[in-house]
Amino acid sequence: MPLARIIICIFIINIFAYANGRNNIISGAYIATDKGNYKNYKQYDLKNDYFKKFNVKLEINKKALKDKTYYFFITTEVKSLISSNVDYNKSLDKLIVKLDKNTPSNIYFSYENKQEQLLNFKILIFSEFEYQYMLENKSILYGIAYGIIFSAFLYNLVIFLNTRRKAFFYYSLMQVFLLVILVDLVRFSTMTYRSSFEIMFLDILETLCLIVIILFSKEILNTKKNIPIMDKFLYGLIIINLIDLFCIPFIGYSILYEYISRTLIILFLMVAGIITLYKGEKVAIFYILGWSVLFVSLIVSEYNLINIHELFIFHIGFPIESMILSFALGYKLKQSIHENKEKEQLLVHQSKLASMGEMINNIAHQWRQPLTHLSFINMDIQTAQDSKELDKKYLDEKINESYEQIEFMSQTIDNFKDFYQPVKNKELFFISEAVNKAINIIKPSLNNLDIKLNFVIFQDMKIEAFENEYSQVVLNFISNAKEVLHLRKIKNPKIDIYLEFTNNKSILTVKDNAKGISEDIINKIFNPYFSTKNNSSGIGLYMSKIIVESHFEGTISAYNTKEGACFKVEV
Repeated sequence: MPLARIIICIFIINIFAYANGRNNIISGAYIATDKGNYKNYKQYDLKNDYFKKFNVKLEINKKALKDKTYYFFITTEVKSLISSNVDYNKSLDKLIVKLDKNTPSNIYFSYENKQEQLLNFKILIFSEFEYQYMLENKSILYGIAYGIIFSAFLYNLVIFLNTRRKAFFYYSLMQVFLLVILVDLVRFSTMTYRSSFEIMFLDILETLCLIVIILFSKEILNTKKNIPIMDKFLYGLIIINLIDLFCIPFIGYSILYEYISRTLIILFLMVAGIITLYKGEKVAIFYILGWSVLFVSLIVSEYNLINIHELFIFHIGFPIESMILSFALGYKLKQSIHENKEKEQLLVHQSKLASMGEMINNIAHQWRQPLTHLSFINMDIQTAQDSKELDKKYLDEKINESYEQIEFMSQTIDNFKDFYQPVKNKELFFISEAVNKAINIIKPSLNNLDIKLNFVIFQDMKIEAFENEYSQVVLNFISNAKEVLHLRKIKNPKIDIYLEFTNNKSILTVKDNAKGISEDIINKIFNPYFSTKNNSSGIGLYMSKIIVESHFEGTISAYNTKEGACFKVEV
């Protein structure tokens, strides 16, 4: 009997099947519709044969009992029972029969129904320990198990809805399947047989569960990166299971797992976890531990390694597996958060480098004219010297002129230093001042490209925030517009900036006439590392978005007008 059949109870059941054998206590089961003429239960079609007056005989293997005590819990029509050769207790729809060394070799039950009906006779066998200590508290055990599994489902579903990480979605689905499996296991324990439709439906459920397990394993172990060969194998397993899933409604059962134990898949996934752990993925520790609990539970149940019924084993093992793998996902999420922080720090560092490059580029534009002027002054002095026309008055005039150019260059350095210097504390400032600061930085380079810049203030606003950061956002917009206007060789290039106040919000709009942003990429321009320009880090607009949303609690957007692109900041 494949182990997976035990997991979800999908196998052809007869009325005398019993939990996991319990040392083969029942050696034979027979039914008689007339006195003394007993036939093996397999000679009857229990799904279709109706009984009114009948007897049941169970042959007991006394050697299996030895000095142990067991209890039969028989789900049956208690009201129809006439007599038995053993003592029993009635409990609603159950008979409880004690089995020990004094139990007869053959146990008889005589029934007489008011009208013909299908046979209802299902046996569960429990040890004396289970009878005394576990059965009384089974409702509590089941409730705790279902609560843990449902909590794991809810916990991982909520995380998925907030993070959109597929591993949490797959695992939440797993918990749903697992909960149905456990409920079905309890339900099956009191059923005489199961219909073909129920078998087919649960085979579909079982196969879907296995597909989700494989998808979950691929995600949490990152097999595509860590173990690509095994990733391809797992992908192949998914395809095979999908084919099997498609065939089940037509055949009525799973062909694939009729002959192959699903436990082998779990074992294979554990091996994948071990390989991943060897490659340095610490999350695999929880993954291996979780599947080990499930694997051991199934092995113990199948081979009866301990004297505890599978109902209790699964209601203990499955919730433990749920908790451990939830810890695995929690650890994975923690790792992801740490990785994201590292990426964000890298983005900030790259942004600083990009700003530094922009600063040097703008300083070069600012210094080009005074350096040229200084060069002319030197040439004039040299010419005057050669022509013997250099006197004190002329020399003083040229020295003063050179001092003016040097002072201008020094002031330029101070302006840039103030602009790029980080400000730790918030300060009150007019938004127009922050915008003008950005304009003054880039204006020389705009003039060199004959790009006109118009700044119109409809209504200003004073806010308490980081002025330099706001200026950097504006500078980024103007710089991008400048590059596109130059690259596309726009005639009469211009950049228009408007500042207004609406609905208690300051709205800054930066427009250009560079023919706009392609509709294919306009929704991606604020993504990190996205850029259409060569030698660009692609983080400028992303960092602008982070600054506006995080530090100013505002919004940033981009759209196209008839003339070109438009960027808007609302704070």
